[in-house]
Amino acid sequence: MLREEAAYFSSRYEDAVREPDTWWQEWAAEGAVGATRVLFVATDDGGMLGVVGGFRRLNPDEVQLISLWVDPRARGQGVARSLIRAVAGWAREGGAGRVVLFVQEANAPGRALYLRAGFRPTGDREPVGAGRRGFKLVVSATVDTLLSHDESPAA
Repeated sequence: MLREEAAYFSSRYEDAVREPDTWWQEWAAEGAVGATRVLFVATDDGGMLGVVGGFRRLNPDEVQLISLWVDPRARGQGVARSLIRAVAGWAREGGAGRVVLFVQEANAPGRALYLRAGFRPTGDREPVGAGRRGFKLVVSATVDTLLSHDESPAA
């Protein structure tokens, strides 16, 4: 996902592959426990359809959704929506009432998906990161909105 759709993510492939395997293993292990971070993977018989992560922010009422990606073959089938709801459910279980995320300004499909899911712009905008051009927007939604919001068409 970081190679094929690099413009849509704040993380760069070049930086991600520099992390040692132990770093990724620890992240995945912590995500499996689900205390401070979580990782959800959508699969079918053909393999992985999508992935999303989340972590608890300093504000205990907020969870940040990160790295949502859906395989092109599964787009438009509700996979992204299911992954967003999984993070919202995890947030609710931990007592958080709001989910926030950063979306690249250049990522028109992602921005549209998040709006359909119930996220709304906060008005905050930040540079993408060192050595990269562009901006990312901050959007947020209540957990209740994400768990009850119905969208059309399927994402």
